[in-house]
Amino acid sequence: MKRLFVPVLLTMLACACGKAAEEEAGAVEPSPLPVGAVTIARDTLFQVVEATGRISSARTQELVSQIQGLVALAPSGEGVPVSRGQTVFRIAAGAQAADLQNAQSRYRSAQAVYDFETSNYQGEMTEERSEMLRSTTGLLQAEADLARARTQYGNAALTAGFDGVVSGVLAREGMTVYPGTLLGSVVDIDALQAEIDLDERDLALCIVGARAYVTVPSLGDTTIAGTVSAVSPVINPSTRSGRVTVALPPVEGLRPGATARIEVVTSELPDLLLIPEEAVLVRDGDEMVFVVSDGRADWRDVTTAGSGRGLIAVTDGVSEGEQVIISGHYSLAHNAPVAVVGD
Repeated sequence: MKRLFVPVLLTMLACACGKAAEEEAGAVEPSPLPVGAVTIARDTLFQVVEATGRISSARTQELVSQIQGLVALAPSGEGVPVSRGQTVFRIAAGAQAADLQNAQSRYRSAQAVYDFETSNYQGEMTEERSEMLRSTTGLLQAEADLARARTQYGNAALTAGFDGVVSGVLAREGMTVYPGTLLGSVVDIDALQAEIDLDERDLALCIVGARAYVTVPSLGDTTIAGTVSAVSPVINPSTRSGRVTVALPPVEGLRPGATARIEVVTSELPDLLLIPEEAVLVRDGDEMVFVVSDGRADWRDVTTAGSGRGLIAVTDGVSEGEQVIISGHYSLAHNAPVAVVGD
């Protein structure tokens, strides 16, 4: 009986030891943690100042009534395309038409009297004498009245100064309008720009001709490259800020009034080792990153030197061509097994 018990006991001990070893091995070698990573490369660092602004048209024409009357012609709605010189609004100008007709009649009468006086004048017709006759015959006043009447009659038609679309229609056919009434606007949607207000310190860093990047949320965070076309020479005393304007190329779907995030490049630093901002962590007050090394997360202390457009320049701690972890690394430990996923 004793001989049988000893082998059985040894077998049980061996199985128990094997199971413990397997459990210990499993605890020592956990499954690799999924992380995102990018390859470190050299490139140009664009340092920027940024702010939220809006998209606007570089050309906007307000159509304002110069006379009183009824609106006889108005666009059917906003977004209607118009061509340069096309009548957008027309004000019924019965009184202006009558004034023009009377002015033309008075002008013809004065011209006839002037012609009679000059043809029957016996002396030399000098320039001074001609001007005197123009005044005494009423021709000079008749010319001024006719020009004024033509202007008033012409003000009845409000025309587009350039090709564009109608926007902000405030007047409809049949409405009574008065001098100074805003009827609507014409907007050039092919000449768009971005505008931002920067505080005086950031404004001082911006120059005309600098490149800029405009990100538009309404276009799925599409980023458009533009050029600074104007920098305000004056600081608003109430806000201590000035305006910067960025000219943009035509982009389908981009509309005036859209919100945009605008980055104006203030300096370009070439040939720097760059990593994404999200790669850098701060632990115990020091900047560090994790680099993928033989399937493990390798803790590296780094020295940074400037940032811009989501990138940070690194002068020490990593090398070109290494893979730096940019996601899934907030709770990583040094030498933890990792697996790079995604692009």
